[in-house]
Amino acid sequence: MACLRLNGYTLDLDQAQLFDLHGHAVELRPQALAVLLELGRRHGELVTKRDLSARVWPGVSVTDDSLVQCVVEIRRALGDTRQQVVRTMPRRGYLLIVDAADTKPHDVQKISVYRLAAILVTTAVAILLVWQFVLPTVAPGRREAHDGMVADVAVLPLRVLNASREGSPDGNGLAYMIASDLARNPDLHIVSPLATAELRGKNLSPAQIAAMTHARYLVDGSAERRGDRLQLHVQLIASGDSRIVWSGRFEPTAQDLPEVTEALISRISASLGATVRESDRAALRSRAPASLDAHARVLRAIALTIAPSPEGLREARQELEQAVRLDPNYAPAWAHLGQAKTLLIFGHHDPGLGRQDLPQAIADIEHAIALDPLLASSWRVLSVAIDSSQNPEAAVSAAERATELGPGDPDNWLVFALAQHHAGRTQAAIEAFEKAISWSPLRPPQYAGVGARLRYSVQDYENAMRFARECMDRMPALGVCKAIWLSSLVRTGHAVEAESAWPTLVAAAPSLQAYRMTPHNTPMALSVDEDLDRLRKSNARAMAQ
Repeated sequence: MACLRLNGYTLDLDQAQLFDLHGHAVELRPQALAVLLELGRRHGELVTKRDLSARVWPGVSVTDDSLVQCVVEIRRALGDTRQQVVRTMPRRGYLLIVDAADTKPHDVQKISVYRLAAILVTTAVAILLVWQFVLPTVAPGRREAHDGMVADVAVLPLRVLNASREGSPDGNGLAYMIASDLARNPDLHIVSPLATAELRGKNLSPAQIAAMTHARYLVDGSAERRGDRLQLHVQLIASGDSRIVWSGRFEPTAQDLPEVTEALISRISASLGATVRESDRAALRSRAPASLDAHARVLRAIALTIAPSPEGLREARQELEQAVRLDPNYAPAWAHLGQAKTLLIFGHHDPGLGRQDLPQAIADIEHAIALDPLLASSWRVLSVAIDSSQNPEAAVSAAERATELGPGDPDNWLVFALAQHHAGRTQAAIEAFEKAISWSPLRPPQYAGVGARLRYSVQDYENAMRFARECMDRMPALGVCKAIWLSSLVRTGHAVEAESAWPTLVAAAPSLQAYRMTPHNTPMALSVDEDLDRLRKSNARAMAQ
C-alpha cells in the first residue's frame, strides 16, 4: 500500500485518502484532495500550475484562485503553517516535500512508529515553546508580556547602502511596512515604528534601543537597490544575549516583493513560536508594486510622515502623487497620499489645501481600501481623516477595523483611543490609550498629543499640561498641543504665564490666531476655544497699549 508521510500525516495514494496522526481520515474537498494526490504522485518534483489545472479540472477553464484555494485547504489540513510541506515555487507551481525519513512510499502498517515519534517530537517542541516563551518571560527589570503575547518585537529602520543612488529605498519606510505586517499576528507585540525611528535617528545602538523599548527581539538589517532588484538582508536578534535567531537574504524584483514579505513575516513569526493566518498570507501576496521606483517613493513618503514637519508633509505629498502616477493600483500609495493630505489640511500647512479638500483625501484612502481591504494602516488613517464632528461612529468603526487587522500594532490602538474620545466614550478611550502606551516605556511623540486630549477631557489639567508640554517639545509643528497646554495653564491658575507665552507661540505657529478645537462643540472644544479667545483678546489689548 503506497503511503507518504507529510508533517506526521499519512497520504495513502492507493486509497486516495489522507489520515491524521491518530489514523483518522481527514476530510478534504474533492478538488483539494485531487491536487494533493497529484502532488503526492510526483513528490519532490515541481508540478506546474498548468499541469495541475489540466489534471484536476480537465477540459474546464479555471483561474489560479481555484488552485490557490485548494493549496490553502491542503496546508490547513496538514498544519503546514510554514509552507514547508507544500512549497510555492514563484510563478511556476508547487512542490510537495515528504517527511525527512520518508523518501520512499511506505506501507501503512509500518507508520505507527513514525506517528508516535511525530507525537513525541510535537510534544517536545510544545514544551520547549512553553518553557522559552511563557515561563521565563519576566527577566529582572522587565515587565510581563501583556495579554499572553509571545514576544515584544522592535523593527529597526534598515540601513540603506548606497543611499545616494536614484530610487534607493528608505530604511524607516521599510521598517514601517515590516512592522505593520508583523502586527497582523495577534501573538506578537510590535514596538511602534514611530519610536524606533526616533531612537535610530539619535544613533543609538540596537542594544540601547532594546533596553529603552523593552523589546525582547529586534529585527535589523540592510537594504540596497541594484537595478530592478532590491537586496535585503534581515536578522532576528534576541536582545538578551544578542544571539541571531534567524537571518535571511533576498533579492526581489518589484513583482517578487509580496512573496519575499510573506516569507520574511512567516519566518520571523515561526522563530518566535507564532503562526501566520492564511488570510494574512493572501493579503501579503496581493501587494506587488508595479516598479521599485513607485515602492521607493512610498517608502520615502512614509519616512517623511513618521516625524511630520510642514515641509516634509508637502514633500511626501509630491512623492505619493508621483507614486500613484507610476502605479495607479498600489494601495499603500493611495492610503499614504490621503494621510499626507489630511495632515496638511488639519495643520494648515499647505495653502493649496483646505477643509473643502478633505473629502478627496478620504476618497484616496477609501480607494486604497478598495484595492486592498486587509491593509490595517489604510483603516487607521481613514479613522483619522474622518471628521469626527460630523461622523464619530464612522471614525470608531474604521479604527476598530484597524485593530482587528493589526492587533499587535500599538499605533492602531492609539487611533482607536482617539476615535473613542471623539465619540464621547472617555473611559474606553483611556483604556485603549493605556494599552497602547503599555507596550513601550518610550512612547512616540504623537502619543503625547492623544494623552493631553484624554487627560484634559477628564479635567486632569496637570497631567494634560505635562503631556502637552512633551508633545510641544517633540512635535513643535502640532498646534493642538499648544492649545491644550495654554488652556491647561489657564485652568490651573496660571493665566499670567499663558499670556506671557502666547506671543512666542503664535510667532512660531501663526495658525494659533485662528485655531479652533476639534471635534467642534464638545465640552473640551468649548473650554479650549474659550481660553484661547481670552488670550487673543488679552494680547490684542496689550499690543494696543
